[in-house]
Amino acid sequence: MKITKRAQLLIRFQQVIFYALLITAVVLLSQLSIATNKQFDWTQNHRHTLSETSLAILDNLKDDITIQVFVSPDYEYRAAIVELLQRYQQHSDKLTIQFVDPSFSPGIVRQFNIQQQGEMVVSHGEQKQHVFDLSEQSLSNALVTVSRQSQPWLIFVEGHGERSPYDKSDFGLSTLVQNLGNQGIKVRSQNLLDTPDIPDNSAALVIASPEKEWLPGEINIVRDYLDKGGNLLWLADPTQTKSLGALAEKLGIEFVPGTVLDPNSSMLGIDDPRFVLITDYANHPVGQAAKSVTILAEASAIQIAEDNSETPWRYLNLLNSQPNAWVETSAITQANFSQQTFDKGADVAGPVSLGMLITRDTDSNIDKSQRIAVIGDADFVANSYIGNAANLDLGLGLLNWLVEDDGLITIPIKTSVGTQLTLSNTKSMIIGFGFLFAVPLLLLTVGLTLWWRRKRR
Repeated sequence: MKITKRAQLLIRFQQVIFYALLITAVVLLSQLSIATNKQFDWTQNHRHTLSETSLAILDNLKDDITIQVFVSPDYEYRAAIVELLQRYQQHSDKLTIQFVDPSFSPGIVRQFNIQQQGEMVVSHGEQKQHVFDLSEQSLSNALVTVSRQSQPWLIFVEGHGERSPYDKSDFGLSTLVQNLGNQGIKVRSQNLLDTPDIPDNSAALVIASPEKEWLPGEINIVRDYLDKGGNLLWLADPTQTKSLGALAEKLGIEFVPGTVLDPNSSMLGIDDPRFVLITDYANHPVGQAAKSVTILAEASAIQIAEDNSETPWRYLNLLNSQPNAWVETSAITQANFSQQTFDKGADVAGPVSLGMLITRDTDSNIDKSQRIAVIGDADFVANSYIGNAANLDLGLGLLNWLVEDDGLITIPIKTSVGTQLTLSNTKSMIIGFGFLFAVPLLLLTVGLTLWWRRKRR
């Protein structure tokens, strides 16, 4: 077939048009890729995407916040730090990121008392918060801390054998207080005999399982505090003093005599029914903060008093035991607790409430409600138990609700889902011999077959 000059010109013209359109498409796509930054996180637990809580925090930022990152250019985790910060900058223009090389800025390092590579300082005005670990939880908590208009105070009552916020022993609350400090909540202890006036700027009062009797005057101080609309966290135990009955009467509740026993504790390998497993939470922000099971130890059950029909309080059962748990009314000793069984007619059958949220409207502000939380156990936030399951999440959720910071419940830590492949010895041998003999033999067979067919043609 003979190609004419006219056909040749048309072919060349088509080629020119094709390359012109191709160049135009490449330019437009490059411009679109620069102007648009769309990412998709297909990991199983979305570990490369900010949680909804962090996104809400970024949306509520009203002022500019500076994040100074003290990291050397050759630091092995610098890329991971940059990646984390980019996720935050994609959702807010209120963040200013500054990278500081510690080797060339010794003055700034001393000024901020920098302790390690990769440490971040989140600043807003005079408020500063250090972030030491590379996690969304720590960074988001720091953003909330520095963006608070004022830092709330928690007052822990002392003088009656209560759990101390400064005690680092197994039964102390120092770990809880340390985590509260990371979220910008301040803590102090107060003996009501030495200082009877509860400060007006207190966000909440904490009574942590007193062992000694209260004086009537001290109970009146707390009653007056509640009358003024103060918030309260009451951590009770079966062994707590009975002198707080007047306070329970004020709240319209009562503690069921005895200790809650839960046979389901054996599911976690705990051969002690005094450990109560909580998986039934109220549909409430505090309940949603606990992402898994909560473990309570030697807990008391709580119920609404029968004669409080005219009370202004509203009640919500926050923590409910399993249906086969019960309140053991007989004495429990170290020798007989594993042999205890439900005694119908004497014991109280489950499910029972081990935590209750109590609220009522205040006269001073119709949009604000008074908040009371009563938990039938103080051990779950003690140093020896707070790291178990969702205990820390529940404790922080409770206290953030009490200081009326509903936006800051626990931010989940995202971890990689286990993808390790475990093979038996037999399967490992099959795979090993397969790659060593079967695969080469298969390739040799295919090659010989193709060679034989081509030879016969």
